[in-house]
Amino acid sequence: MDQPARGEGVHDDDAPAEHVRGEHAVTPSPDDRPRDKQLGELADRIVRVARRIEAHRFRDPLITPVSPLEALFLRYVDDHPGTSPGVLARDLMVRSSNASAGLRSLERKGLITRAADRDDARVTRLFVTDDARRATARVRAEWAHLLSELLPPSVNVAGALHVLELLDDAPAEREP
Repeated sequence: MDQPARGEGVHDDDAPAEHVRGEHAVTPSPDDRPRDKQLGELADRIVRVARRIEAHRFRDPLITPVSPLEALFLRYVDDHPGTSPGVLARDLMVRSSNASAGLRSLERKGLITRAADRDDARVTRLFVTDDARRATARVRAEWAHLLSELLPPSVNVAGALHVLELLDDAPAEREP
């Protein structure tokens, strides 16, 4: 088989692993990759995008700064009102001491409250405050603005959101 002339590059249909046009490699379409490769790429992209969103500096002065772990706890309590610190720690797979420290910090910031269980006063129940709900709405508004600047209007946001919801709702892998 004849080699391409110098500078001609390789035609797309001749390139097995990655497409080459001129001197620039082009990543193959995700549809061309095996499912396991696509899933690995999806996980990698989720991590990178999450870091990018996490690094965003909020412009709204009414947003109470929280650590990534505190934000995780706050979302969990908002999704599971009345949960206990122990259940939160178990479900999020964090040490109870880390959960306690994060929850104390959120309580000091006025973002969660603790209440004794009606049936068993030894059990503490957690709830987000109205301030937390307002702050969460402000955070989501800023994130929406950030993503709207990064994505073209033609992107299927509902489809992407559905995939992320499926992943988020799937049972977590637990250590034995």
